[in-house]
Amino acid sequence: MQLQADAQPEAGTQLMKVRGMSMSYGFGASENKILEDLNLDVASGEFISIVGPSGVGKTTLLRCLSGLLRPKAGTIEVSGTVISGPHPDLAVVFQDYSRSLMPWMTTRDNVAFPLQGKGMGKVERNRVADENLAAVGLEGQGDKFPWEMSGGMQQRVAIARALAYNAKVLLMDEPFASVDAQTRFDLEDLVIKLKQELGVTILLVTHDIDEALYLADKVVVIAEKPATVVDEIITGFGEDRDQLATKADPRFADARARIMHRLRKD
Repeated sequence: MQLQADAQPEAGTQLMKVRGMSMSYGFGASENKILEDLNLDVASGEFISIVGPSGVGKTTLLRCLSGLLRPKAGTIEVSGTVISGPHPDLAVVFQDYSRSLMPWMTTRDNVAFPLQGKGMGKVERNRVADENLAAVGLEGQGDKFPWEMSGGMQQRVAIARALAYNAKVLLMDEPFASVDAQTRFDLEDLVIKLKQELGVTILLVTHDIDEALYLADKVVVIAEKPATVVDEIITGFGEDRDQLATKADPRFADARARIMHRLRKD
């Protein structure tokens, strides 16, 4: 079953704009500056990976972009509107899928639950949930509970829930870090497929440089303390990607070396 994509903004148009964003915790002498004067442009239909050293503030950045955290300075615009909290055009897939899913609900109910806030009736919510479960390879699994599924299947449910919300931008916080290598490869390829079929815009935070390069149209490197954007790399691999062939491309090795060099300077 193939999910029918709702209308997305025309590919290439600016969808998200971040200007001069800074974030810190605490005040005065105890203030801990995490991000400073960070700028980012995201086009509709683009896949952007964000990489940086451990502890640099990647998750803090993603939470600011999602509206879950309010930055201390700067602006974040989505579809031309400055956001100050969670926005209907944004959906988040968290790293800890086991805690983001409600164990007492079936997978269908987990996917359908956020749709209640859109005023959607139960029959329609269940239909949309089943369509999105099918889109992530879980057709017919709606009556199962999360605890009856593997980690990879649970993360598919989390992705289906984000897709069902029909957001324009999908924010993913190291979503494959807790699964085994083969499952990770399968989920990476699934996300590429969904992006191509639905035209959704994706921002992925990851500590894995190979994953960042394999998935993204553009890799954004953040480093320094406090962190800011220090490099941007256009990958140029196109839509036909393969776990072996793409990673054997000389451009892949060159880009990996460039990122590692920049991170080691931090």
